[in-house]
Amino acid sequence: MTNLWRDDIFDNLVRLKRGHDLPNQNIISGKFPVVASSGIKDFHNDFKASPPIVVTGRSGTLGEVQYITEKSWPLNTTLYSISFRDNLPKYVYYYLKEMHLENFNAGAGVPTLNQNHLQKLKIRIPQLDIQKKIAAILSTYDDLIENNKKRIQILENMAEELYKEWFVRFRFPNFENTEFEKGLPTSWQRIPLMQLCNEIKNNVKKQDLNADTKYVGLEHLSRKDIAIYDYSTADTVDSNKLKFKKSDILFAKIRPYLHKVCLTHFDGVCSSDTIILRAKDPIYLPYILFTVFSETFVDLADVSSNGTKMPRADWKFLQKVVFSIPPNDLMEKFHKICMPIFVEIENLLNQIDILTQKKDSLLPRLISGKLSVENLDIQFPASMLEQ
Repeated sequence: MTNLWRDDIFDNLVRLKRGHDLPNQNIISGKFPVVASSGIKDFHNDFKASPPIVVTGRSGTLGEVQYITEKSWPLNTTLYSISFRDNLPKYVYYYLKEMHLENFNAGAGVPTLNQNHLQKLKIRIPQLDIQKKIAAILSTYDDLIENNKKRIQILENMAEELYKEWFVRFRFPNFENTEFEKGLPTSWQRIPLMQLCNEIKNNVKKQDLNADTKYVGLEHLSRKDIAIYDYSTADTVDSNKLKFKKSDILFAKIRPYLHKVCLTHFDGVCSSDTIILRAKDPIYLPYILFTVFSETFVDLADVSSNGTKMPRADWKFLQKVVFSIPPNDLMEKFHKICMPIFVEIENLLNQIDILTQKKDSLLPRLISGKLSVENLDIQFPASMLEQ
């Protein structure tokens, strides 16, 4: 390994530069991503960096590392690569992820990353062919994870589109032979949401939580996505939480316009700023999920929210909102179609967990050189390789 790795400094791995100012009023909608410290913030009609680009947080959010494959505008809250010093960009990306840059905070108030300090850090850099092998192994895991996410999105879209077709456009089975009055089927009932589900307020004190209990904070919930891709454990929390069960619906109470509505696929605890909904009858679950996930309901939650800086959804109001509910036979048909979709989504999420854990275990050993890439044979189950 002596000849394949060399002792060096960080500045000879990658040269980073501070991102560029872009006042909000100057953001003109376009095709180029505006990259903030925690992800893509907007799209602009101009760019400052050409791919491949590695971006990480300079101020505010530290520790996130992004690999950008298109022309973009890194914001002034970031540091981005301007030279890879003849190293492989994808390897540099994985190296920075393993550095845990949040531990290099140099700010007194707002978390800040000092690039001058980074440049002098002593590190070990492998030869380019080793970098390529390491990046190829880790990229395989990332590609499989991304493929599973795309499959989940397709499944979600299928179920949501069926909901819209049946319960919004009223093109449900046998609708041609259904009697309508004022645009609504006469056989449907008008009832408030509270008759279909309960709000669950099962408080759990911090000291009563098992350390390995899965914890879902608002930061873990995806926008406009019913799947939960990320979570933490209860040993990271510092306050009391709410307990939820598998197949509960989580609705982020704070700033409801962010549209964070998810279906749980495991038991766990969540932020007290989450509304937990549980169907009174299992056949109602898919209908309730896509109803509260709809743009219409989220907009209603937003306009009726309380507070200015941190508006919170008002469940006392929302639970009284009246909906047109189909007869049980149609509700059962929708449930019968959706549940296998939810099961498949759960299976794909579990695969993502396995892939992520394996990748996270390999990353530090590969980046440090403790695990040799020579003759390293990694096998993936056939089900994970299906397209």
